[in-house]
Amino acid sequence: MEKIYSLSIKLNSFQFKYRTFLSFVLVLVGLVITDVLFNNYYFLIVEYLDNKFNIVIDDHNNVDLTFAPEIWGGVLAMVLGTLIIVIAIAAESSPKLMDLFVKDWLSLCYVWFLIIASLHAVVIMYYFEPLNRISSVMLNTYVYLFVASIFALPYIFYILLYSKTSNVVSTISGIIKDFINKMRRPSIKSAMNNDISIVEEYQNEIMGSLDQLDDLLSFIEFKETQTEIIREISTIIQSYIVKKPDFNKKFFRLTPTIRDNATFRTYTEIQYKEMAETCTFYETKTFRLLGNAYIKMIENDRFDIASLIPAELVDIGKTCLKMKDDMILDNVNIRFNTLFRFAVKHAYKNNEPRNLYNLAFHYSNMIQEYIKSNRVDMANYCYDKFKFYANDIYKNAANNPSLYFIVDALTFELRKCQVLIHELGWSDEDQMNLLKLILQLDKPPGYSKEGVDKGILGGNNGTRRIQVGLALFYLAIDKLEFASAIAEDYLDDLTYFDEKTFKQNINTQCFLLSIFGPTFWEDTDRGNLNIYFAPEKDQIEPFKELIFNLMDKRLEALERDAQFLSLEVDKLAQKKQKQDGYLNPTDKERLEDLQRKISARDKSDDEEKINWTIDHDILYTLLSIAFFADQEIDETEKSVIYENYGLLVKDVSEDSFNSDFGLAAKRFIELEKEESRQKQYENSLLNIKNIDVDSDKLQRLLFAYIDIANADDFIHENEVILIQNAIDVWELQLTINKPKSGEKLKIIN
Repeated sequence: MEKIYSLSIKLNSFQFKYRTFLSFVLVLVGLVITDVLFNNYYFLIVEYLDNKFNIVIDDHNNVDLTFAPEIWGGVLAMVLGTLIIVIAIAAESSPKLMDLFVKDWLSLCYVWFLIIASLHAVVIMYYFEPLNRISSVMLNTYVYLFVASIFALPYIFYILLYSKTSNVVSTISGIIKDFINKMRRPSIKSAMNNDISIVEEYQNEIMGSLDQLDDLLSFIEFKETQTEIIREISTIIQSYIVKKPDFNKKFFRLTPTIRDNATFRTYTEIQYKEMAETCTFYETKTFRLLGNAYIKMIENDRFDIASLIPAELVDIGKTCLKMKDDMILDNVNIRFNTLFRFAVKHAYKNNEPRNLYNLAFHYSNMIQEYIKSNRVDMANYCYDKFKFYANDIYKNAANNPSLYFIVDALTFELRKCQVLIHELGWSDEDQMNLLKLILQLDKPPGYSKEGVDKGILGGNNGTRRIQVGLALFYLAIDKLEFASAIAEDYLDDLTYFDEKTFKQNINTQCFLLSIFGPTFWEDTDRGNLNIYFAPEKDQIEPFKELIFNLMDKRLEALERDAQFLSLEVDKLAQKKQKQDGYLNPTDKERLEDLQRKISARDKSDDEEKINWTIDHDILYTLLSIAFFADQEIDETEKSVIYENYGLLVKDVSEDSFNSDFGLAAKRFIELEKEESRQKQYENSLLNIKNIDVDSDKLQRLLFAYIDIANADDFIHENEVILIQNAIDVWELQLTINKPKSGEKLKIIN
């Protein structure tokens, strides 16, 4: 049975490939048969005409044939001349038209009919006497010529319509869809089992026809046709994805037809193997084609056509979701990311954010489809990519300020997704995880104190404004935890600004949210939609109360951290000095960032000066243990210093600790040289010893030193030396071990 199927398919392929020859044979045979039949029944026909119309036989014998070839020549010249001109002109913009024409049964049969019938007239004219076939004369003159003439004009109109690019696109698309449908037939599937040539034939047809659509897209400049081609490609791949499970698995073998295709010529054997295992060669080619089209459109400023491509990707993604085809769905995500990279590069080069703005909208639509399908994994993936591209844009937006708006657009799109997630009842855990990704779309604030004072907000503020709008939404639905998370993230900006400046920025943002309406006063590619609009304006005051309440605690922590940061600045400054004023870009950026954070915590010059006391000696020794060892103080060491200082000194508050530690750190920095710092450490130990302190309190302080040394899970030799120095100065009858790698420092006796 499989052999019969294979033979029938080969016969069908033969007629497809050699349709020109077959049409010639069919027309020739048809004309011969009609001539023979007309001759056999000629007298019956004549008798009927005589009786019906009073036409006698002698009239037929006197027919003049000399005019027939001339008329046939005129008809033939008119039809073929029009055909050649139309096809030649149309082929310049539609290269595939000629290939389609030679496979069109109607055109082939009509043209062959004209040619053979005109030759029939010539033969009759020269061989009428010897042949003595008056029937052929009547058939050619009154039937063939009549048919040829009456259909000449309709055929010309048919060719004009056939050569229209949109019809060419539909024809090519129809051919591909027809082959896709055929591959579901049991006969085709069976034939592919034993004949690799059939597999190659079908691969060649659907791949070749897709290349033809790609060629048309490159040649055509009309927007209507470009739109149609992109939509047809989308419908083709969607149809393919739906019907693909019914194909013979052998269809997905990487035959020379696939390997030799221009799309895959740069692939390695590993990539070929992966493509064969996943059965995705056709999807990969389609996505590559759409990606190349996107590049061309954005480079030619075809924003509307470029926007159509991600829109069709959304439809393809929806089809994949319906078919539960995660393999192709991953490719859809990759293609969206690739388009984003193309658009980002174009935006950097041309300072043109429009493509990114439109692309963010369509990418968001894809995310919403994932959300509707309860695909938490896909939503997380796409959120993370939004974060990635937002951060990348921030890095390069300094020279392209218009790109800051794109991050606002990305944040706005994810805000819509968060609202949809809530409406669909996702778990709080999943919602919070996604919200945390949204809060990573911004960077350190892009505004200055001077700018805020003048009412000018910078690059980061649009994103913050949308985040606040989302917080208002959460407050309106009684999700305080989510609103607090947004407020806490906003408070990160306090690292760079003093309390007054930060409050002013908050007030400005909230004021803008209070006056914004749902529409913008200008038009964009997406209408006059105002992405900064927040309908929950009644929650502005509750949000301000929330963030200001959280701010007090944050300020206390920042005041303390600023003292530690000053030590890092000192370390980098000394490094710069040792390197003759040079710092690598990373260290330079870090130094500038630290200085900015510290300046935000600077006190005014008229603040009361603090005198050095024994409390400062205690803090200085704690600081020295932490910093002398590895020239760094990590978060664990900071906590240990604060906790132990509170145990050793009475009535310690956040403010008093920050003040005391600031003076100790200042002294440490001003000493500059390690010898001077070491000397101060020894003096502080003596000062602590000279006050009326019993051995228990000294041991408690010593244990604090040990806690600091153990805090970072690595015992430095300098830490052991400093602690032993304290034991010696205080004359304590204690011994500390020299721990091995991985062990803690401890007192032996």
